[in-house]
Amino acid sequence: MATDPVEILNQRNAEVEKIRGYADLTEEAKNRRIAEVSEQAQADYAEALEAVERERAERLEGTKKAVFRIPVSATATDTEEAQIHAAFRSAFNDVYFSTLLGDGTEKQEELERALALAERTGDKLLARAAYHRAIDLGVQSVVDSYLEARPQENRAWESYTAAHEEANQSRGIEHILARGFAEWALSSDPATGLGA
Repeated sequence: MATDPVEILNQRNAEVEKIRGYADLTEEAKNRRIAEVSEQAQADYAEALEAVERERAERLEGTKKAVFRIPVSATATDTEEAQIHAAFRSAFNDVYFSTLLGDGTEKQEELERALALAERTGDKLLARAAYHRAIDLGVQSVVDSYLEARPQENRAWESYTAAHEEANQSRGIEHILARGFAEWALSSDPATGLGA
């Protein structure tokens, strides 16, 4: 099945031209077949849109999990994993409550202080907590500082931001207009361009 609206439209138009060429069919029969072909093209387009949306949502969710996951050793027991998560929650709560009040500058300064302390003491969980809170608050300078020495996490962040931007663009006016135009084209008579 085609997924590109132009390809679906071209396939529909080719099929319509083929139907119009049948000399042994009445106009009523041709119109009925053309309506069936157009209806199928619209269904194919709707299915393709749904598949693209589902894929986009899955990519966003997957990249989000990669950014916000708490690394745990593959050899850690369930108890050790629970302790790591509890320690992270504690670090995150410390960072969260230290940035709960104040203006944007004060919050940024507090996040910078927490990240500097974490880097100085080697506290990976506190550093990650400051990073996650910086993401929540949109403090890009702290996000960048955290990612500077962590190329693997930087790649995960870049994938997440790309997926997030793609999801936002899919809800933007240009995408909505393109979708509307494709739906109009699929519902119009290929010979006249007028709605069916």
